[in-house]
Amino acid sequence: MDSVRILPLWATVLLGALAAGCGGPWGPIPGGALSGPEIACGTGFPTDLREIEVEVRPEDPYSVTTWNVVLDGTLYIPADFLNPVKRWPGFVDADERIRLRVDGLVHRCRAVRVTDADLVGRLRAAIAAKYDIAPDGIAARTEVWWYRVERR
Repeated sequence: MDSVRILPLWATVLLGALAAGCGGPWGPIPGGALSGPEIACGTGFPTDLREIEVEVRPEDPYSVTTWNVVLDGTLYIPADFLNPVKRWPGFVDADERIRLRVDGLVHRCRAVRVTDADLVGRLRAAIAAKYDIAPDGIAARTEVWWYRVERR
């Protein structure tokens, strides 16, 4: 490999190492354990949150910044597979315990996969409206796993 191709790899590794020690993700770069005061999973999450920080894999914390939607008072987190390097949904499948950082507070929750087709359709419509996504565009054809956030 020449240095032109190695430099982006090293930059990514360095940013990932920095994010792992920064108390959570750093923008699109995954991080480690979320820092902040910890509380039981809350309810009534704000509907206007553009992004949410999610920590998975409690034994070796891994955190990401992702989209979210509140539907009928319940917080849901989508995980699309358009990005083949997205790892956190697999960690949730192995252990449903998650932590969310919202307004500086870290909520101890669990993520339950949603499989009901009617609810998934409503969630797709809600996220399309929230993020101004064409409801019949590529997002409508992308495989998305949805997780409902619940108390542990």
